[in-house]
Amino acid sequence: MALRGDRPPIGLAWVITGPLSAVLAATVFLSAQHLNTPQRGAEPTPAPLTTSDWNAQLPGRIGAIDQALRKGPLRLAAPIEEDRGAGPLRFKHRLYEVQVARADQARADAAVAAVDGVDPGLVIASEPGAEQTEVRFGLDGLLVATLRVLWRESPESRPQLTIVVAPLGEDLRLARHVVESVDAPLVLGIAPQRPFAAQVAELGKMFDRESVLVFEAPPPPPPPPPTPSDPLTPMPTVRRPRAPAPPDVSDGLSKVPDAVGVAWVGPASTPPRADRALLAAVDQRQLRFLGDRGDKKPASLPIPRLVIEDAQRPEGVGEQLEKAAEAARQHGRAIAVGPPTEAMLSALRTLLPVWREARLEVVPLSAMHLVAAAPTTPMPPPPRTPRLSGR
Repeated sequence: MALRGDRPPIGLAWVITGPLSAVLAATVFLSAQHLNTPQRGAEPTPAPLTTSDWNAQLPGRIGAIDQALRKGPLRLAAPIEEDRGAGPLRFKHRLYEVQVARADQARADAAVAAVDGVDPGLVIASEPGAEQTEVRFGLDGLLVATLRVLWRESPESRPQLTIVVAPLGEDLRLARHVVESVDAPLVLGIAPQRPFAAQVAELGKMFDRESVLVFEAPPPPPPPPPTPSDPLTPMPTVRRPRAPAPPDVSDGLSKVPDAVGVAWVGPASTPPRADRALLAAVDQRQLRFLGDRGDKKPASLPIPRLVIEDAQRPEGVGEQLEKAAEAARQHGRAIAVGPPTEAMLSALRTLLPVWREARLEVVPLSAMHLVAAAPTTPMPPPPRTPRLSGR
């Protein structure tokens, strides 16, 4: 392990330091020593002195590290979380795990370098190995995140599942509950016509959640009334349901400017055929489309599976989500769109650990393969000697 200015030429076996306290340096050093000699216990490092300002700022500082990792060149799945600390020092440690081809080591090195500088008190240390490299991120004596890079000659392609919670925009408190109650990269499906659409978009940005615009297709017309047997009997009047406003992508993007896609949903579990004007607007802006295109252009994403909640059978939500997960296992990827209800959130909290153990990745929409998942082909070696090494 080396300090800045004395960085070894190979790998991430170095420490990046800003204004570094002796407490944090000792914490990272002891973590590395523990991996080398796991049978030996290390004396706990005293936590730094806290103030109300420090406590209030800690979640945001940890969030900045997580955001930098997720937005880096590595496609990271939902992390494994562990509660640590106590009282005012209680926080969540997040473990990210990713497979990287040995020939693609420069990309992993760039992902770690992207985190450097997000906080003046940040320390980054690593422990290289033949099969994996663990990179640890510390803040003021606290180990807050770990990136485990698994070196593979040919990384396996894990099934991917994207979960969209929609529609949102009617109640800002409900949207915040969705974001805070499930710590996973859920996608917020925002209906731009609703009164708090812009505020929900800002909330998603604050919590590093992607957003998509959600437009509802008009309901199918009712069947015609039966013809009276008496020709003199007047035909009954049929009241047609009021159709929703036509989709306006430009107006939607003015309220949700960071939307990564557009969803076209209907009242049934099977998505309706896309509105032609909507498709043209989506293609023109190069957004991702969630729905049934209904044209000859090949779909870059699977057709979403709509989760329908039955008040008489709330457990049915979990069953439908598990069917979406099974579709991801069979076809490599799947998308599920579910309502912002407690049954939906409870089912997700139950299923996320199960999916993680089964090596199914819950990913944001931007991380989903645009083509059917296929085994990753190792990239050719870069012309220079890579800095990150698992050897």
